[in-house]
Amino acid sequence: HRSVVEENQVGVTMHLPSKWIPATQLPPVEANWLNHLGEDGQTPAGCATHHFVAKNRDELLDGIVEANATPSDTIEINGIPHHLKLWDSGGASIDSDAVERIQEAIRLIAEESHRLFGVPDIPDYTTVLQLTSGSRGGLEHLRSQTSMVPRKALWAGQKEGWRDLVSLLSHEYMHLWNVKDLRPKKYLNYDLDVEQTTDLLWWFEGGTSWLGDVICVRSGVWSEDDYRIDFKRKMKRHLRGDGNSKQTLAESSHEAWIHLYRPNPHATEHRISYYNEGELALFCLDAEIRRRSKGNSGLELLFAELWKKHNRNSPNPGVGEAEIFAALHTIEGGSRLVGMLRTLIHEKGRPPVNDAMKTFGLLLTSGKEEKDDDDDFKADESKEGPSRGWLGLRLTERSGLLKISAFEIPSPMRNIAQIGDEIVAISGQRVHTTKDVKEYLKGKVGDEVKIALARQGRMIPICVEVVEEPQLAVTIKGKGNRLWRSLIGSQNDE
Repeated sequence: HRSVVEENQVGVTMHLPSKWIPATQLPPVEANWLNHLGEDGQTPAGCATHHFVAKNRDELLDGIVEANATPSDTIEINGIPHHLKLWDSGGASIDSDAVERIQEAIRLIAEESHRLFGVPDIPDYTTVLQLTSGSRGGLEHLRSQTSMVPRKALWAGQKEGWRDLVSLLSHEYMHLWNVKDLRPKKYLNYDLDVEQTTDLLWWFEGGTSWLGDVICVRSGVWSEDDYRIDFKRKMKRHLRGDGNSKQTLAESSHEAWIHLYRPNPHATEHRISYYNEGELALFCLDAEIRRRSKGNSGLELLFAELWKKHNRNSPNPGVGEAEIFAALHTIEGGSRLVGMLRTLIHEKGRPPVNDAMKTFGLLLTSGKEEKDDDDDFKADESKEGPSRGWLGLRLTERSGLLKISAFEIPSPMRNIAQIGDEIVAISGQRVHTTKDVKEYLKGKVGDEVKIALARQGRMIPICVEVVEEPQLAVTIKGKGNRLWRSLIGSQNDE
């Protein structure tokens, strides 16, 4: 790999094994374009040479290249080539059905996004998707994304894995507009010598999470039931922590480079996620916009308006909080909601999700209440069985050891155990996995159990009363009203 900088442009030459194929958003160039920059033109034996160019330093750093023997597959969506480089980190073969299934999901997501923002002015878009044994994550780029999911997401019957995969693809695709083109003002020109914090990650990540999943259900890659099930997951995460009483969304955004990316063991007890909490706050704002506009408007129009007015190539690029407030004031139903949004951002406390659900003609329940005969959405309801004992622990399994990684509220072990303690045995029974603990606690509600902990090489016996797992109101009940349909319905239906 060689690169030379001249007049801000960066030429990149890569000598790769002859059967390797690079995937990148960087545009290719002819070899003679680089000759005057000092490239000697010599290709090592058994290799092929590839030349690319980046407009400047930032595009070079943003222009990740994935190179291996797996070819890319391309489909055209609204005139834009969309490339997919799908490969398995363990070398497992990938059948053509998986490629076609992912391409169809990308097509549906892209088409629904284009209905909102318009067809983007880009030459192409590249999705690099790596299949792993368990790792999961994604990163947005100017005209591409690099994402990874467990390979089992593509296995037959893996509804949860597939639901997460397409949500990730949609989230990173939304970043085309919301992060890469519309940015915080201070991110228009990056200063890489210092940390650059922002108070706006609740919008740029939490908001992107909200919009990405709305696009999933509107486009059809998710069913309505998928949306409800995933919302249940988000609500569980929300209610099992108490960070809302200790940190605001703006603070969560500002402190992300410390608390999110360098967390301490007790971080979940005194901080919130601007992803999950930002999404829930904006869900509430959207419900109020729809109520006041009688379903004629919604939060997605605020995304489109901000991008239109403040994208990188506009006369007024970049946003701060003031620009978001000003744009909210202009959309139908949003003119008097600046105060609500300011409260959601800058005041501690849980967002009014229950009120938002009532606006949509829905109700959040624990899932154990008597079900109505006309309730069509029961796929995720819990089946009756032995009461589930609960200790309020988050556990990690590593190298054969089962350790406490965090406490959930209101854990009966919070004041008698410590983060990092190893759970060795429960009532004399050796435990190795989280599943072992769950199985042992079934039917033990109200019983006192003896737990053997290991801490810094010492065995510490404790006794604790097993409590019933808290029944959290996280399941969406009801069919919803016209406002709900305006949220989850495709723009193509209008």
